[in-house]
Amino acid sequence: MIRTYCMSPTSRFGWTRVIVEKPFGRDLDSAEELSSQLGELFEEDQLYRIDHYLGKELVQNLLVLRFANRLFLPLWNRDNVDNIQIVFREDFGTDGRGGYFDQYGIIRDIIQNHLLQVFCLVAMEKPVSLKPEHIRDEKVKVLQSVNPIKDEEVVLGQYQGYKDDPTVPDDSNTPTFASIVLRVHNERWEGVPFILKAGKALNSRKAEIRVQFKDVPGDIFKCRLGSRK
Repeated sequence: MIRTYCMSPTSRFGWTRVIVEKPFGRDLDSAEELSSQLGELFEEDQLYRIDHYLGKELVQNLLVLRFANRLFLPLWNRDNVDNIQIVFREDFGTDGRGGYFDQYGIIRDIIQNHLLQVFCLVAMEKPVSLKPEHIRDEKVKVLQSVNPIKDEEVVLGQYQGYKDDPTVPDDSNTPTFASIVLRVHNERWEGVPFILKAGKALNSRKAEIRVQFKDVPGDIFKCRLGSRK
């Protein structure tokens, strides 16, 4: 989706902004082709590639929670956190949009954009400022620190009835559910799994970030699951 905002080219203070909302192409090749075509027509500072999920209140509050909170700031690391789950659930299916969805699947439709953006905000280091380029730089550092994903730490599925949608091919194997474990190889997060989950036609509609802290040493309440009888 491309939206263009511009003032009259004859105006002394005229400006042009091109806003491109995801999906930005269907794959790497089509995304690079689109970037190349836009680059022939506009300067880079006139282009805005946006993810509308970043406009949600939950996501916008992440930076405040992490970097303006003396309670969580010293705890946000491998010494205190056992795992982090970033979950996106929908309680409805494709609802006639199967023709679009089947070209992408749940990974490209949700995980590699929406959930990776949230993952970066949860895992990145404190940026120099709130300027977009400083936040972007810290996000890139996190992504560069992610180890290759292991096959055994990926779960894919397709909900029953997906192919009943007349816009979906009868032989489709496009996943409508995915669970992926990311492992960040850096000083802060070494050994902490980040579990990204997304799916359609599940039993609830929810978007959440679940930070599971480690058990308290010498827990007098014996609240670990394994200790219950």
